[in-house]
Amino acid sequence: MALHLSTHWNGELKSWPLEGSPLRLGRGSTNAVQLLDATVSKEHAEMHQIDGRWTIRDLGSRNGTRVNGREATAPLPVAAGDRIEVGHVVLQVQDAGRAEATSFTVSENVGSSLRLNVREVLERPASTEGTTARVLHLLAEAGQLLVLPRPLAETCEAILGLVEKAVRASRLVVLMRDPVTNELSQVAARYRGGRAAEPLALSQSITRAVLAENTAVITGDAAHDPRFLAQHSIIAQAIHSAMAVPLFDNQSVLGILYVDSTDPGVLYGQSELELLTLLGNMAAVKITNSRLLEDEQVRQRLAQELATAIRIQRGLLSHPPPLTGWSCHARIETCHEVGGDLYDFHVREDGDVVVLVGDVSGKGMGAALLMSSTLSSARVLYDVCAGPLQLVRRLNAIMHRSTDARSFVTLFVGWLEPESGRMRYVNAGHPEPHVLHEGSLRTLEATGIPVGMMHDFAWTEGETVVGHGELLALFSDGIPEAQHGDEFFDFERVATALRIAEPEPDLELAADRVIASIDEFAAGEHRADDVTLVLLRRS
Repeated sequence: MALHLSTHWNGELKSWPLEGSPLRLGRGSTNAVQLLDATVSKEHAEMHQIDGRWTIRDLGSRNGTRVNGREATAPLPVAAGDRIEVGHVVLQVQDAGRAEATSFTVSENVGSSLRLNVREVLERPASTEGTTARVLHLLAEAGQLLVLPRPLAETCEAILGLVEKAVRASRLVVLMRDPVTNELSQVAARYRGGRAAEPLALSQSITRAVLAENTAVITGDAAHDPRFLAQHSIIAQAIHSAMAVPLFDNQSVLGILYVDSTDPGVLYGQSELELLTLLGNMAAVKITNSRLLEDEQVRQRLAQELATAIRIQRGLLSHPPPLTGWSCHARIETCHEVGGDLYDFHVREDGDVVVLVGDVSGKGMGAALLMSSTLSSARVLYDVCAGPLQLVRRLNAIMHRSTDARSFVTLFVGWLEPESGRMRYVNAGHPEPHVLHEGSLRTLEATGIPVGMMHDFAWTEGETVVGHGELLALFSDGIPEAQHGDEFFDFERVATALRIAEPEPDLELAADRVIASIDEFAAGEHRADDVTLVLLRRS
């Protein structure tokens, strides 16, 4: 007869065939049956097959090995139906050719106690014990209650009200497990028809059985049950009978539903435990749905806020103005929904044109907020500053005063006289703009550090003339720093891409060619930074 060992671990059934004598059990990875539990020793126990029969003996472990409650200090025979305790892990010995038994197990160490695997209750027909009409009425009421959309806390309170109708109880508690820390916390409680006055103190052995093994636990003698005895709340409240079932949503265990009674006349049995287990399952499904609903509501709210942010940010960007003798094109392609790159154009009253291109530190929403702040501050200064140097200094004072040391912006500010092509500029740590004409290329080097990094800095002002037929290309570092694996697009490829695009008379198509060369280089990899490209050509 082929046998196997099985146990329920973190809500899942695990099974090992008994084959290959000797067969070791323990926490170490070299064991044929590896049990990752703190109460299991590295090499805990060993099984041998002699004349077709299996035995097991403890290997001097810290927490011992037992077969049906007997200590296996010497080899003990094991057969189908036996219960093996390895530390605190309970294994069932089963015939591999038969379906898994659906029965309660009795612990020799506990007295009057029952344990039931929750999956078995949910998969088998309803028990005939108890009043069928009452059970059906409760389940119908539970169905009506649990389809209503409710917040999580209100849902848990409603669940306890329903359980209170199902079983006679002195105290009812819902404990939820934190999905990150696995710590239990009390989210709802009732005490004889009202709210419980104190948190529940539940033993570790109970919580381990319910949470890790997906097992419903019942005792008819809580005051003398060693699993409950160490908890002061059990003793102080003189608890007579108690049940704890997992909140199992058919995939994972979310927490514990616990009830107890101080009435000596109340003795919970199998029918009460099965009913509470079914209610716990219905409650867990509802809790999961409530969480999914809350997550979806949060997602929708964030999506709406993000859509608003995208609309606002795009609205902040100004289109290039019509300039006699010039053609202009500008675009930003963000790596996230919102970005930190910016560009701007402004025609001053004296006819000069301010051209601004920048890249704020950071990514995402934080960068978008800093971008909008930078752009708003710069627009206030366009008509009150005499040139790019004064604008950069005043903008630096504003940013340094209102942002932290990690926030800064690389910035190119150009002051263009359209008729002459003369441009004064400050390049505050921004990638060097390129000026191209019939394949020749020159750059406008940096004249200082990014804006906002220091309280004051001695930026200098540069000057150039954009001649007839020349193309001025301004871009953010998202272009030269575009990546394919560990390789960057770099400035050499930028220059090559601009030289190829320069002859194109339509600047929008020229920009398309530059962006296409980046995408071809990246070969489908996601962009890690925003891409900004501004092109100006003097006719």
